[in-house]
Amino acid sequence: MGAGLVENAHPLLKAILVDGVIGGVGAVVGFLPLVMVMYFLIALLEDCGYMARASVVLDPIFKKVGLSGKSVIPFVITTGCAIPGIMSCRTIHNERERRTTAMLAPFMPCGAKLPVIALFASVFFADSSWVGTLMYFAGIFLIFIGALVVNKISGYKNRKSFFIIELPEYKLPSIKRSFLSMCSRGWAYIVKAGTIILVCNTIVQLMQSFNWSFALVEEGAENTSILASIATPVSVLLIPLGFGVWQMAAAAVTGFIAKENVVGTLAVCYGITNFIDTEELSLIGGADEVAAIFGLTKAAALACLMFNLFTPPCFAAIGAMRSEIRDRKWLLGGIGLQFFTGYTVAFLTYQLGTLITEGRVGNGFFPGLAAVAAMIGVVIFLMVRSDRKLKREYMIKREEI
Repeated sequence: MGAGLVENAHPLLKAILVDGVIGGVGAVVGFLPLVMVMYFLIALLEDCGYMARASVVLDPIFKKVGLSGKSVIPFVITTGCAIPGIMSCRTIHNERERRTTAMLAPFMPCGAKLPVIALFASVFFADSSWVGTLMYFAGIFLIFIGALVVNKISGYKNRKSFFIIELPEYKLPSIKRSFLSMCSRGWAYIVKAGTIILVCNTIVQLMQSFNWSFALVEEGAENTSILASIATPVSVLLIPLGFGVWQMAAAAVTGFIAKENVVGTLAVCYGITNFIDTEELSLIGGADEVAAIFGLTKAAALACLMFNLFTPPCFAAIGAMRSEIRDRKWLLGGIGLQFFTGYTVAFLTYQLGTLITEGRVGNGFFPGLAAVAAMIGVVIFLMVRSDRKLKREYMIKREEI
């Protein structure tokens, strides 16, 4: 429909409107029904009184990694949106626990990441229902590992503590309140698609349409565009992860603005803005056709998915982290931990997946291994430094006694 209305328009205007605005935003809004269902189910859980009881049940488990049952609620809320999930950490009075929960909550896939999961799962793993579930269990696993790392770096010592929370009565959830909550969150999702994502996709389309001489890029020479020249250096860092092409790099970069941008940017960069049926929520032309356009193996596709899910969240969520953590060092440390985790998980997924399926390691194995080893070295250095600081403080206290 969009192409017919501007059929006789200038090719650039047609590309911006049809591919950048209508196609990019439509690719994201096409997943709105899936997101709305998830919002509704979360609202039912919040209204029936189950969330507080889940916190009590899981408190002993979370205490083993230095958190408490109060961290459960932010993690569950984050599956809807990371921003309210992070902001709900303010109910945690322990400062170290609140900061740790705020920086680990984005590991839970939120509603903005659902379109990314749905896209890669339907294109590369059409007959594998385990992909979406795996992402949530992977997020939970990374939360526990991340909590142990943060506690070790911050010098946390396990101490006996008590967990007190008021348990509301079980009740039937209100369909009306849940529906209104779903509509409120869904409207916020639509507003983001109509503002941030629209602007980003338009900019991406313009950068892909022009080269640095501000001349239109000819068909087949997309790698000479402004977008390609900016994303190509970034793509070099992604070679050990299996998706070191400028289109995937551009999608990853715009994903830091809003995770929904990943789907829209891929649709614009690969020129497949009509590959999603927004009514049936299905791929047009078949998954194999789209997978061939992307040109990724299944191991690389799974690594790309995990990289976009477990690297730092959108700018708005980082702003929420800043307001809850209230310490620049902890904030930068949290962002660094998130990037390190996403990169390492993607590297291991691609390299091990390639080794299992093809009997060899993937491209860029040794540079990627060196990068991961360097990041692990930084973590170990911070841990050792923390231990030395604690020992020094302990010796000073002994001398004072």
